[in-house]
This record gives sequence, C-alpha cells and structure tokens, in this order.
Amino acid sequence: MLDGQTLKWIDRLERLMPGLGIPNLALYLVGAQGLGFFLVLANPRALSLLILDPYSVVHGELWRLVTFLAVPLTLSPLWMVFALWFLYFIINGIEQEWGEFRTTLYVLVAVILTIAFSFVFSAPIVSIPELQSTLFLAAATIAPEYQILLFFILPVKMKWLAWLSVAYIIWSLIVGSWLGRLYLLVMYANYLLFFGPYFIARLKAFQRRKKFQHDVIAAKGSEEETHE
Repeated sequence: MLDGQTLKWIDRLERLMPGLGIPNLALYLVGAQGLGFFLVLANPRALSLLILDPYSVVHGELWRLVTFLAVPLTLSPLWMVFALWFLYFIINGIEQEWGEFRTTLYVLVAVILTIAFSFVFSAPIVSIPELQSTLFLAAATIAPEYQILLFFILPVKMKWLAWLSVAYIIWSLIVGSWLGRLYLLVMYANYLLFFGPYFIARLKAFQRRKKFQHDVIAAKGSEEETHE
C-alpha cells in the first residue's frame, strides 16, 4: 500500500470479492453530500430523516443506514463548495494510488464501524466529519508532500494539515465525553487497521538503522583501542 507494501488480508479479500470496488467512488459520496445539502436547505426538517438513528432503523426506517452519508458537512454554501471539492480531491487521490477495491474497502470499513458504534451504544450519528477525517489522513499518509491550495489560495503540504488533524483528535480525546472518546477511537481504528502495519514496519526499520549505527560506532571504538 505504501512503498510497495500491501496487507495480505486485503489481497485475499480482493481475490475473493473482485467486484467489490466501486469506480469513481468520490462522485457518489460527493453527490450524496450535495443532494443532502440541497434537501436540508430546502426543508430543514429533512435532516432528521437523514441521520443514523438506531431506534428508527429498528422500527423500519432502513434507509438511514445509507442516508447518514448525505448529512451535509456544513450548511454554508461557500464552505460546502470547498468541502465537496476537498472530499472529491482526497477520495480520488486515494483511488488513484490504491485502486477501486482498496478505496471502497477503506470507506466500507469506516461506514460499518460507524453503524456498529451507533447500534451498540444507541447513539445517533448526526454528522460525519470523522469519516471525512479518516479519508483525509489516508490521503495525507499516501502523499504527505503533495501541496494543495487551502481555501483555493494558501499553498500547504498535506502532511502539515494531517498533523493539525492529529492535534485536534488528541485534544478531542482529552476534553471529550467518554462516549465521544470511544467514538473517535472506533472511527480512527479504521485508519490504524490499514496503516498500522506500515508504521510498525517503519519503526522497526528505524530501530535497525539505529542499532547498525551503534554497532558501527562500537566497532570503530574497539578498533581504535586495539591500535592504542
């Protein structure tokens, strides 16, 4: 997935379910967000029909298992234009790197985790910024040096925005309620599931380099002592 690395369980799933990948997934998610925005703008009460409410789902309103993805990230027209562009940009970037299957799987796992959390704790999901955040972190990890125009004006590298996101996540874990903290842990478990092995491999490589440097320095020291 990164530096030529792939996760074996993802490779197996792709062989078992090759048709799972959805081409141009970004268009579907952006389209859902755009539709939700106009629905709520036209009738604010529509928002209550889009959110993921476990009680309502159990009582027959099954559409909520999907429509919560259409709950608009913002109701400001200007901010919505930026939000839709950014959402399309990060998902499309992930798909270009990973392909249709892995991108769809990443989003699907995030959606399943969200639904599972909602039902286990009977907690309605009324917005999805955390889902967008996991997508952004994935894109930033794949292309950390890529530069974007923030607000279409300010050039910023993806990695710096990612660090800001991580700082905000840590702050939310500190000041949030126990349920809010658990929700964040569940949502970002998706990111760790896909990228955890990559970071572990990098940590091990770093430790090996440090050990090698230490051994070289120790060997040189022994050689100098011998000459003396």
